[in-house]
Amino acid sequence: MDAKHFETNFKHLLSTAQQITDETTLHDIINRVVDGGPHDAPIHVLEVDSVVSRYTEWLRQMPRVKQYYAIKSNDTDAIVETIALLGGGFDCASQPELERVLGLGVPPERIIYAQPSKSVASLKLARQRRIRTVYDNEFELEKIAKYYPEAELLLRFRYDSTNSKINLGTKFGCDANEEAHQLLDRARELGLNVIGWCFNVGGMSYDAEVFYGAIRTGRRIGDYAASIGFQFRVLDIGGGFVGDKDDNIERYADYINRALDEFYPDSGLEVFAEPGRYLCDSAVTNITVVQGKRYFRAGQTISSVGYYLNDGIYGTFYSSKYRGLEPKVLVWKARKDCGPVRESKLFGPTCDGNDFFMAGIQLPELNIGDVLVFETEGAYTSVNACRFNGFPLPKVVAYVRVSVVELLQKLKSFKEDVQLIEKALLNDAFLKMLNKNVKPLKF
Repeated sequence: MDAKHFETNFKHLLSTAQQITDETTLHDIINRVVDGGPHDAPIHVLEVDSVVSRYTEWLRQMPRVKQYYAIKSNDTDAIVETIALLGGGFDCASQPELERVLGLGVPPERIIYAQPSKSVASLKLARQRRIRTVYDNEFELEKIAKYYPEAELLLRFRYDSTNSKINLGTKFGCDANEEAHQLLDRARELGLNVIGWCFNVGGMSYDAEVFYGAIRTGRRIGDYAASIGFQFRVLDIGGGFVGDKDDNIERYADYINRALDEFYPDSGLEVFAEPGRYLCDSAVTNITVVQGKRYFRAGQTISSVGYYLNDGIYGTFYSSKYRGLEPKVLVWKARKDCGPVRESKLFGPTCDGNDFFMAGIQLPELNIGDVLVFETEGAYTSVNACRFNGFPLPKVVAYVRVSVVELLQKLKSFKEDVQLIEKALLNDAFLKMLNKNVKPLKF
């Protein structure tokens, strides 16, 4: 990123994120937001520091693997601009996403157009800017040969985790054996340039070992490619990393680093991944208000309570309803002010009877106007939200601590010297400050 784009992005970040002292905790921020209510729209408290902390921890654990942020997971300005300022790359899935990151000054060589089935218009843009892309079937190859014949291509093969929340292999990725060979042969016939492979084990893979097996499989594909004249020099290990606050990248790094050392010891190879949820999920805390309440009765006995919130499946909680992701809910009020613990159900604000996302949970009885807080709601939440029934989208309120602002100011002078940037990010004092402020909420 050149100095002009850096300065523009930095100024815009500071105009959209409120600066706070390093000592300000997430508790403090939430209390500030709640005290400033009532809020008609749900609030997404976004801590820029969390993004920086996750990015930095990855550098520490997997120095060989560059981060290409999956912008689809959360495209909020403060997140996207921060990652660009840190020197990160981007995984894009559409023409608007490509245009967005190019407009920030991200160099084309730090972008992967990771959409296996692309529109012709987007291919023309990728060709104009010389952006690398992927393929997983013969029809896509034919399209690329027609509209972007000089493309540098990655072959996407299927390697599914057996313990992930979202299976991607049912839609994308070729068979890693015979079909992969056939697609490499066809690329050779068409005179196309395949420079590496990619895979995605699925969304939220709790199986870290799957990456070892996938990289080993990629080695076999690369050996065949070499036998027919291709020189693979780029490896893309995709996404699938969990983003919870009480989880980290270390357990994935153990298997990924071991596989790279064993199957790809050449440090000259370019290796990157497509983390999305890992970088953004823990950065957002959702603040929701109880707008209505009703009792469900069995005869004269209260069997459960329903709460109507200002947020639901058309706002933050689509994944909670349809992806099996259990939200982490906290009652943001003194326990002594609550009623007895009852079985509860949480409804969204719309007129859709299917707009609920938690049922059968145990909560102390709440009153209208009370506040619920949900941690780790940064991934695939605001990007899935819509204005059904005219309700407002979640409002993002971003905060950035002073030490992070000072760090970003320093990065400008490094002029994309990766070693200097990483040295600054891995400073012990800076890491200590970050780690203090990214722990799970506790009373």
